[in-house]
Order: sequence, then C-alpha cells, then structure tokens
Amino acid sequence: MVPGRAVVRAMDFFETLIRYEVGLWNAVDGALRERGHVSAAQHHALTIIDRHGQTGRVLDVSAEIGITVGAASKLVDRLERADLVERRPHPTDGRSSYIVLTELGVSSLRAATVAREQVLAELLDPEVAATAHQALTALQARLDVVVPR
Repeated sequence: MVPGRAVVRAMDFFETLIRYEVGLWNAVDGALRERGHVSAAQHHALTIIDRHGQTGRVLDVSAEIGITVGAASKLVDRLERADLVERRPHPTDGRSSYIVLTELGVSSLRAATVAREQVLAELLDPEVAATAHQALTALQARLDVVVPR
C-alpha cells in the first residue's frame, strides 16, 4: 500500500465504474434523442463505420463495440432501414459485405457528433476526465494482457 492513498475495494470500483458508465451513456443518449439526433448506440456504430471508410463490415462494428456479430448485424440492419448506411458487396468474399454511410448517414453523424461534444462538455470536468482516461487506458491495457480478445 502506498502511504497516503486510500485503498479501494475492487467491487466498489467496479460498481462505481458501471454506475457512472450507464449514467453517462443514458445522459448522452437522452440528450441526443431530445435534440432530434440518432441514438447514442447508432452514433457509436456510425462513427465506427465512418472510421473504416469504404471497407467497414459488421465484424468491425461487433469488435469495436464489444457486442456479438448478431447484435451488430441487427444494429446495422436498423441503420440501413433508416437510410443511414448501405451494404455493398465485398469484392472477394461473397458471404460478407461492406457497410458505408449514405449522405443522410454522413450528415446525421456530423450533427450528432457536434451535439454529443456539447453534452459531454456540459457533463465532464476536463481535468478529471483526462485523469480518468489515463487510468482507464492503463486498466484496459492490463485487461488486454490478462484476457486477450
């Protein structure tokens, strides 16, 4: 134990982290919806698809969000029905397709990103968030070693 540092029980940390994550997610999701934008889940998926450019796949959405391929496929199906993305045939894999943003998807992503940043600026203390980000990055690195993906 380091002198002057409080010891936090692992379960206390875990429960606080989960409570905060869910609360923050719900606050952002609610604010996006109230302002007429896509949901937080849709925004997250659109961000991932945009990052992959013209070669994003359901598998990429699944891996980056941390959900099953089936759940990611359903999320992409909803995005497709809303005309936010379209599927294009994969040139070499007949079982797979690329997912790309439509014009509406691009504009929806941009507008929701601006709104999300505004909401986060209201909710987060920048210094505390920077410290938390550093700590969570270190914890994620340890988790990745202990439980490889």
